[in-house]
Amino acid sequence: MAINLFWFSLNRDDGKENFGDLLSDYIIRKISNKKIIRVIHPSMRRYKYFLKHYLAVGSILEVANLNSIVWGSGLIRKNDLIKKAKFLAVRGPITRKRLLELGYKVPELYGDPAILLPQFYSNNPIKKYKIGIIPHYVDYDIIKTSLTSNKHITIIDLLTNNVEKVIEEILECNYVISSSLHGLIVPHAYGIPALWVKFSDKLGGDNIKFYDYFESVNIIYNNEINLNTKQVELDFLLKLLNDNKEIILPTKKIIRQRKIDLLESNPFK
Repeated sequence: MAINLFWFSLNRDDGKENFGDLLSDYIIRKISNKKIIRVIHPSMRRYKYFLKHYLAVGSILEVANLNSIVWGSGLIRKNDLIKKAKFLAVRGPITRKRLLELGYKVPELYGDPAILLPQFYSNNPIKKYKIGIIPHYVDYDIIKTSLTSNKHITIIDLLTNNVEKVIEEILECNYVISSSLHGLIVPHAYGIPALWVKFSDKLGGDNIKFYDYFESVNIIYNNEINLNTKQVELDFLLKLLNDNKEIILPTKKIIRQRKIDLLESNPFK
């Protein structure tokens, strides 16, 4: 039986999508070995009233309804009004706290399903770069145009139609600096230190998705790091990583626990 799955789409003319959004389709396809039918939007009559459908990777809880089954999704804003759904696991404790405030039953099981990626893609390429910079797609152009060519730094474009190509590019880096949530989660899943920075205030939401994820993996992130384009150079970034070494990589133990939470609540067995 096919799986009805919602993930956010940019609907670009070039067919490219945000890497993080594509991970839902990629992971559910791998973990279920079933055909995936993309739900254009859960508010469509057939899904709102009749057909069960799944929400997985992403800050997409605002579209949930009574026929939604949630496995690893999270909030985009801290005080979002979320409709009742079936919650199997959520991205992190902040999301769960909000849902409990709204009166819903939510198990204490956490994890963004992207943490499971190493189970489905396990290549081990040669490290080519000291640092991979992964801007959120809204930040990509300004970073791409401002960075002076440096053989030790690569910029990874999250607008893609090839999930495994982006994973491969991430695996070629010793460290990652990212303004994208999945530019952090995916390196962490593979044991690559990754630091959250802000290149702009263009991202949607109130940044709660970052803190939700950090809390789920026991990272205490107290001070947001704002970088201007002049600071995107090797020596500065290496020092920044060293100064923040305690918050750039979750322990193997906590990543393992998040994987257990997700696999225990996996509805696609």
